[in-house]
Amino acid sequence: MLLARLGNHRKLFAFLYQHRLELFDDALQDELAAMYRDTGEGRLPVPPALLAMVLLLQAYHGVSDREAVELTVVDLRWQLVLGILGAETQAFGQSTLQAFRERMIAHGMDLRMLERTIELAKKTQGFDWKKLPK
Repeated sequence: MLLARLGNHRKLFAFLYQHRLELFDDALQDELAAMYRDTGEGRLPVPPALLAMVLLLQAYHGVSDREAVELTVVDLRWQLVLGILGAETQAFGQSTLQAFRERMIAHGMDLRMLERTIELAKKTQGFDWKKLPK
């Protein structure tokens, strides 16, 4: 039911949900993970693909880091796309999202992620790629 509603009203959500495994294939996930150094210390990192997907949703909707974190808890559409449907607590904090964005930019992955999303949207015609953030 949720996916059907998204397909009619919020096509980006449906597109990202349906194509997230193609968008975040093993090679891209390896590239995202390579942005981190592995010291074995501290807490387990939040999956980079999840944070990258949040950045796509955040840019599309023009929301702040704080609001993006909150939407992962209160918005079923965000939860569906992120693969955390039913989550009752936040999957990451605001500082984690900010640090991840900085890593993405430093490694040129922000543009790579946007280009990859546009390519997939053009190929599948599942979403009007012109509506993605510039």
